[in-house]
Amino acid sequence: MNKFLIILSFSFIVFYGCKDNSTNPVVNKENMTLVSTYNTYASTNGLCVVPLNFRNYAFIADGSAGMQILDVTIVNSIDSVSSYNTDGSANDVTVASINGDTYAFISDYNRGYVVVDVDDPANPVLTGVVNVAAGGFVNTSYVDAVNRIAYIALATGQVSVFDLSPLPNAPVFLTGINGGGSANGLYVSGNRLYIAGGTVGLQIVDITDPGIPVIISAFNTPGIASGVSISTNYAYVADASNGMLVLDVTNSTAPVILSRFAPNGQILGVTVNNNNVFTADNGYGIENVSVSSPQSPTQQGYIQTNSSALNIVYFGGYVFLAAAEGGMAIFQPTN
Repeated sequence: MNKFLIILSFSFIVFYGCKDNSTNPVVNKENMTLVSTYNTYASTNGLCVVPLNFRNYAFIADGSAGMQILDVTIVNSIDSVSSYNTDGSANDVTVASINGDTYAFISDYNRGYVVVDVDDPANPVLTGVVNVAAGGFVNTSYVDAVNRIAYIALATGQVSVFDLSPLPNAPVFLTGINGGGSANGLYVSGNRLYIAGGTVGLQIVDITDPGIPVIISAFNTPGIASGVSISTNYAYVADASNGMLVLDVTNSTAPVILSRFAPNGQILGVTVNNNNVFTADNGYGIENVSVSSPQSPTQQGYIQTNSSALNIVYFGGYVFLAAAEGGMAIFQPTN
């Protein structure tokens, strides 16, 4: 396999879905059930759950320990499959099939964007490293597998756009988007890229031509936009201590705020399933929020834990939580 190293130094205009020995116990719950926990080697910062080879796997961005791969086919009996120790601190990971091969794309903060072949989850093999920009710390990414494009978010607020079609050879840099703030979360829906941009709020980018992206609107949220998920014409924004915002993005040039769901701590991550949004509410736990009426989101269930809640994924009827020092936890909504 051809390994590559790309080093770029420039300035530019910018799904599937622990350090201690035990996860802290659940202290309170309603309509949410803890199924299982898994204590990783370092800090579970991000995760992705995908079906592969007739099994279900959780790929974990485990901070200084790199990437962990777990078999979660039987959710109450998690098996460790393998790991890949990156050189940096793994912030997030996503998995996609490109040109018939399955890759894990690891946002490795100060060490760039690490691409690992995971066709055989038991034997991950480095494909290459994209050093996105001098001093550019990689927070997260969104891989558009259909169009074979990677959007790579940096702590500086920039988003680098790469063509993945050459894989397993080196991806090709297309352009950059400079949104300001800190690019904390990304989501692609149709020909729009949504950026959770920290202090600058939510930005919407026209990516009809990924090589010529155009920022078409910006909504300055009151908090720190940390994550975003899209369903139909609605954007659900994790706005940290300001809670979760529901925006109507039918007209993406002029998003309209419909409602706010107040947090118990800091909402850092959101994931959507039909009319339910599951939030990672740091310092509190998980909340299951009904958005069947977008103007009036209501709590349907919750589970309080004593660990962190950084990122969240819904897959196959279960909610997977990246809980930092608490490792990974799997929950099932019961209402």
